[in-house]
Amino acid sequence: MKNRQVSASVHDPKEFLVETSKDMSGQINFQTKETGFYQLCINNWQNSFGSVQVYLNFGVFYDGQGPEHVEDHKQKLNDTLITIEQSAQIVQGRVLHMWRYYNFARMRKGSDYYRLMSNYHYVNWWSAGTSVLIVVSGVLQLYFLKRLFNVKPSTEGQKPRC
Repeated sequence: MKNRQVSASVHDPKEFLVETSKDMSGQINFQTKETGFYQLCINNWQNSFGSVQVYLNFGVFYDGQGPEHVEDHKQKLNDTLITIEQSAQIVQGRVLHMWRYYNFARMRKGSDYYRLMSNYHYVNWWSAGTSVLIVVSGVLQLYFLKRLFNVKPSTEGQKPRC
């Protein structure tokens, strides 16, 4: 059976290790505190077949705590506006999580499809090979049985010896 597990590690813009995950066959989540280029390293050293199909999907989730979300309480009109904003943030968070789970399920479906096709070709080749082997063994058995019971016509001078 093919090993589909990979290990992954994430480094921040200052080259420090943020998160690592071994025996990963799902997702990796990590929190960031600074902007910049993050490095994602994926390794498949555990795979004995040498190749792994990897799906990458990046999602950014804001918790609303950043400086761009800080608002002065004096600017808020009333409690209704606060309630609407909180509800919109909750809905946005849930939609982002639903989008992430949808992509994760799509990744699993693609992986299962490729495994199914691999098994399909494997079974077809082996069944065709065994069918050919059965037909060849039947033909050989028929040939040797006919040869075993092959009786040569005898004449007066050529009688079979007992």
